[in-house]
Amino acid sequence: MLKKWLTKRTMTIALVIILLVLFVYFILPISIPLIIALLLALMIEPLIRRLELKFGSRKWSVTTIYSLILGLLLLFIYFFLTKLIQNIIQLATDLPAKMNGLIDAWSHIEARINTILPASVTTAINDEVQKFLLSMRDSIVSYFNVENITGFISALPELLISGLVFLVALFLFMLEIPKIKQFFRNHMYDSTYQKSLFVWKRISGSIFGMIRAAFILSFITWVFTFIGLLFITFENALVMSLVICVVDLLPIVGATGITIPWALYEYFTGDHIMAVKLIVLSLFLLVQRKVLEPKVMGNGVGLSPLPTLIAMYIGLKLMGFIGFFVGPIVLILILTFIESGAIKTNFKI
Repeated sequence: MLKKWLTKRTMTIALVIILLVLFVYFILPISIPLIIALLLALMIEPLIRRLELKFGSRKWSVTTIYSLILGLLLLFIYFFLTKLIQNIIQLATDLPAKMNGLIDAWSHIEARINTILPASVTTAINDEVQKFLLSMRDSIVSYFNVENITGFISALPELLISGLVFLVALFLFMLEIPKIKQFFRNHMYDSTYQKSLFVWKRISGSIFGMIRAAFILSFITWVFTFIGLLFITFENALVMSLVICVVDLLPIVGATGITIPWALYEYFTGDHIMAVKLIVLSLFLLVQRKVLEPKVMGNGVGLSPLPTLIAMYIGLKLMGFIGFFVGPIVLILILTFIESGAIKTNFKI
């Protein structure tokens, strides 16, 4: 029985799966710029081929599209970072006064509670709340200390190198994709190539679908948030909507991870109208997300909700934030191998 299972084919498949797991766990986290560059190059490959047919030269097609992407990226970074830095500086300047305002607001709430609850209860509540508010103020203020700022500045060279690697890799991948495809074609049997092609189309379709679905959902969130904030806080509408859009990409947190604490702050500092507006915006964002997410994600990833949820949770526990996205990809990979016949499941226990 053991010899039946320990065939050359079975051992090869097991070795490939082990190598893939090791790659996903050890190599993938440190190769994010290269992987993003490869995925982006593959996503825009159809557009490059169309321009290549028109211009008659792949180099000109790649250079044109790459220049357009680079220009848009630099333009976005310039305007976004400029506005973001201005708002961070303003926040750091106003933060002590805002926290003092929050403490004063609690003092007014405490005066009302004193008329309802016994003195011993209100004293205990007041002590705990005061400790919490003071510790929160000290924590936030201390976050902008010299050590953290120095750490951020020291991390900039690594971020710059990663950005440059991404840009260079993107251009080279765009240029060399036909050669990469031909390389794999030359080193495979026809049957192996057809199965690999099936696996690649399935996985790439699911990955691109997941990325496309995430960006569609975040773009919809940004549109609704930006329109809502135009009526709430016109001056900061653009920056705050972009920040909320980025946070919305994070698993579990979502857009309400920004809007609800913001609404609570406004309520406790006395701006009840602003708080109500933010709560209404939060509820609207939550509802539209829950309504659109199952359909958009389901269509994009090609998995039913339960296996997707299980894969996301296991990935999150094993690999942290990146595992939230890697988990469904590994599940898609396993299911694709089963569908292609590389892994046999026609057995009974």
